[in-house]
Amino acid sequence: MWLVSQPNSVILEVKVDNNAIGQQLLERVCEKLEIGAEADYFGLSVCSGSGPGRWLNLRNPLDPHRIPGGRLDLRVKFWVPPHLLINEQTRHIFYLQAKLDLIEGRLVVADQEVARRLIAYIAQAETGDCDPDMPPHVYEKCDKIGPQGEKAEDHVEKIIDYHCEIAGMRASQAEYRLLKEISKLESFGEELFFCKPVTQSNNAHNLYCHLLYHKQQTEQPRARDEQEIDGGATVGCLTSGQSGGGCGCRLSTCVGVGPHGIVVYRPACNGDQDIGVEKQSIPYTAIHRAQPLRRIFQLSYVTDEGNEATFHVKMTTSGQAAALYRAVTEKHAFFCCETVRSDVTEQFIRDLKGTIASIFNDSTTLGRRYVFDIRRTCREVHDRARREAHSRVEHEPRTRRRSASGTGDTESRSRSRSGSGLACRVCMDSAIDTLFLPCRHVVCCESCAPRCNRCPLCRGEIEKLMHIFLPVEYQKSTGVIIK
Repeated sequence: MWLVSQPNSVILEVKVDNNAIGQQLLERVCEKLEIGAEADYFGLSVCSGSGPGRWLNLRNPLDPHRIPGGRLDLRVKFWVPPHLLINEQTRHIFYLQAKLDLIEGRLVVADQEVARRLIAYIAQAETGDCDPDMPPHVYEKCDKIGPQGEKAEDHVEKIIDYHCEIAGMRASQAEYRLLKEISKLESFGEELFFCKPVTQSNNAHNLYCHLLYHKQQTEQPRARDEQEIDGGATVGCLTSGQSGGGCGCRLSTCVGVGPHGIVVYRPACNGDQDIGVEKQSIPYTAIHRAQPLRRIFQLSYVTDEGNEATFHVKMTTSGQAAALYRAVTEKHAFFCCETVRSDVTEQFIRDLKGTIASIFNDSTTLGRRYVFDIRRTCREVHDRARREAHSRVEHEPRTRRRSASGTGDTESRSRSRSGSGLACRVCMDSAIDTLFLPCRHVVCCESCAPRCNRCPLCRGEIEKLMHIFLPVEYQKSTGVIIK
């Protein structure tokens, strides 16, 4: 029995075979949550007692001895924009994870107005329309979202104003709006790897706060003579014995792995009491080679001037260096490649027994543990989910509009068959002339479109309808229905 916790702390009990691999456990969890078509966006995280958890490699057998208490967390591993999510339940899990990251400080919002809008969306999704006389408790629960410190006197009033503006909005639509807002953040989808252990003073929230609010982050990073970055060194905002400004943070160098490339964050002194963060971005297209070597993560890349450069990041443990290498490879393959190549999927290591056995039989699978568990790219996951959604629509019964007379019904069906390419997919009688937003599908007429809560083609939420006009050459074609 495995216990899998969702982002809202709801625990699922899942049973799999004793010799099952992690992918089978993830698929079983996604089947229960009805997100099987988009299971590749998610992963299972092993929680450690201190610091962030590690991703479970889904291609390897489940090892109860390495998973404390058989407890795992279902988390979003690959963040994609919300318009690429087909299923409503998938968007809901993304929303729960985004809300958790906002409250716990892994997603930092610099603009106070944006933070108020996010809180209003969360309140609308969880409590419905706003009652100005009785503000919901969600406001206090989400108080950590946005810039911290002394808040303005009208802070809650402005949140209530935003909440009242979206009165009548469905919960699913409010969740979608929140995901659209956070997808504009610079840290969206970025996974951080700190050189020193994560503590209350060395974490993602403090790092992003310094990056956003200190003046030094606007300057270009200065040239460094050393190629090796020692993660053991830290820089503090306010060291012992000092007085005045500063927040008391002690930050270490860290590497962020995102959808478009990696970012190296280096703390840098700016006077006696204040620090900023130097930020160096390296896109995936510029990376020549990356590899872990015990505690050191090595990266070779091409600079903007066309020169090849190398730097080495010393991590706390060899496992963190291997996890950083795995994140860079998997995110590059998922977001940038057309398909996952075999040289990625077939990489493996062996334990001691497997190493001894491979001396006598190199093809043995004894002790083999795969390094990566990625199976599909972002495009392949989206296409697969769209095909499954389309196949479900094809198997659903179609509602036909019946006329009063049998002759009219026969004539209507013959007309629909003759012009099925541009006929409404709901009534199969009138011509299509309405566009669904945001999915942009055109499958209904103006009479049937207002009665649809979801798009009949992709089952996506409909936020807005738009009337369209077909080209003249289509309207004059024979066999096409003209209103």
